[in-house]
Amino acid sequence: MLGYYLQFNGVQFPNPKTPSRSQKTIENVSQSEAGTDLVCVVRAAKNTWSFSFNLSSKTRDILKAICQQESTSMTYMGTTYTVRVRDFKEKLVENSEWVTRSEGLYECSVNVTEF
Repeated sequence: MLGYYLQFNGVQFPNPKTPSRSQKTIENVSQSEAGTDLVCVVRAAKNTWSFSFNLSSKTRDILKAICQQESTSMTYMGTTYTVRVRDFKEKLVENSEWVTRSEGLYECSVNVTEF
């Protein structure tokens, strides 16, 4: 196991259950009068991630607050990115009301986009 390798604003998060990453090249495409594509690459390799976690109620609240920030510093596998964290979803884990020192356990997911 990779151990703890994900942080948002310096706050350590547990290993994501289902991390996924994709890269996209952002470009503007237009056509000349002769019909030739004129391509202007705006940005190569823009990263997006999807993370899914099992979190306590306290950590869930931290993640929810991070989703409301305009930008966030994310350290993922040793590399630091400036990102925005959006699309927060949560689901209460069945029978988690029996957990002590937490108001339940949650399955949470977010989408992260690099600036």
